[in-house]
Amino acid sequence: MKRRAVISGMGIVSPYGPGIDVFWDSISFGVSAAKSISGFDAKDYPVRFAAEITADRYNPRDFISNKKSIKIMSKAVRFVLGAAEMAVRDSGLSEGACDPQRFGVTIGAGGVGPVDTELWSEIQYGEAARRVQESDNDRENVGQIFKIVMGQINPLTPLKILPNMAAAHIAIIHQARGSNYTIATACTSSSQAIGEALRQIQRGENDLVITGGTDSMINPMGVLGFNMLGVLSRNNDNYRKASRPFDKKRDGFMLGEGAAILTLEELEHCRKRNGKIYGEVVGYATTSDAFRITDEPPDGYGIAEVMRRALEDAGIPPENIDYINAHGTSTQMNDRTETRAIKQVFGDCAYDVPISSTKSMIGHWAAACGAAELIASAMAMKHGLLPPTINYEEPDPDCDLNYVPNQAIPQEIKICLSNSFGFGGQNACLIIRRFKEE
Repeated sequence: MKRRAVISGMGIVSPYGPGIDVFWDSISFGVSAAKSISGFDAKDYPVRFAAEITADRYNPRDFISNKKSIKIMSKAVRFVLGAAEMAVRDSGLSEGACDPQRFGVTIGAGGVGPVDTELWSEIQYGEAARRVQESDNDRENVGQIFKIVMGQINPLTPLKILPNMAAAHIAIIHQARGSNYTIATACTSSSQAIGEALRQIQRGENDLVITGGTDSMINPMGVLGFNMLGVLSRNNDNYRKASRPFDKKRDGFMLGEGAAILTLEELEHCRKRNGKIYGEVVGYATTSDAFRITDEPPDGYGIAEVMRRALEDAGIPPENIDYINAHGTSTQMNDRTETRAIKQVFGDCAYDVPISSTKSMIGHWAAACGAAELIASAMAMKHGLLPPTINYEEPDPDCDLNYVPNQAIPQEIKICLSNSFGFGGQNACLIIRRFKEE
């Protein structure tokens, strides 16, 4: 019989602050996390707002015991260590409760490297560039840059560039000596990380996995890069209404940042230590569009296929799904394509299943969005409340399903499906259900 995997703990660092309760209270009341960017001077940028985690909302020193190590961590790593600490505490996992050799870490990671704002400033890029421009000797230019860099930063700072640092730090702190994976598949990273953690438990590789994702793209390179791709909303004057998934006047997504972590645990292992159970992860699939780097195929065949495979993996017919947490980015293309794919898979019941996009409130967390949305789904299931899609004002004829507009709706939820799609044609789908004995 296939080993079962349950969610025994959850932790999150969001623009609302650290903790599951503040996250759930905020999204269930439809609170937008949008604010003017404060982490760098964005006054001359075409996009000047985001769902940013500010210093007054989150202090990594509250969660990381080795204070000296903080300065060699990227923002994304600082976020994820707080989320992991909260998830482990929430799980009630005591020291020695899990064999370290069967305790794994699988993390979805994205912008944790050289575009990190603090690393950018530490190497004094502007000063190096000035010296390059003032010198006629290319070799001297390179030498000057190296001198500036080597004289200004901690020798371990370049490790910020490595995407596996989030998983590595988590393993060291929590003494997880089992398999350790980092998945970097753009916006599907954390959903694939959770899915692969599920497979590790099912095949007997680990009994417990700290899994989820982290990302921080609210920096000069991230904001400019996504803007150049044409996917960001430019509604600077009314930014709290900028993220409007499935609305006819949507003009792009709002960047967000954060970390979301689950402790995924083999059922009998959790029972033996009397751990809590939020729900069971019962289905997972991943596909590739193999179409274009930035575009989805208009008929959404890759999205439809990943949902079909996840339902098949879970052994659940489409009509049994009570709620879909959509990828729902608020771009014209994605919302239209996801809607078409849902209709292909769910048929007539596509109009009955409630669908919402929590990105309307928290923005797009890139590599971390799937894990944040799975936590939102688990909390929706726990509280019997469908989180809303806020800023939904004008229906789009191409997006004509039930998107839970503007206000949360009480409803019993037994089974949730969560979608994630990413640049490069990556697709991932997770299914969780309320725990029941079999």
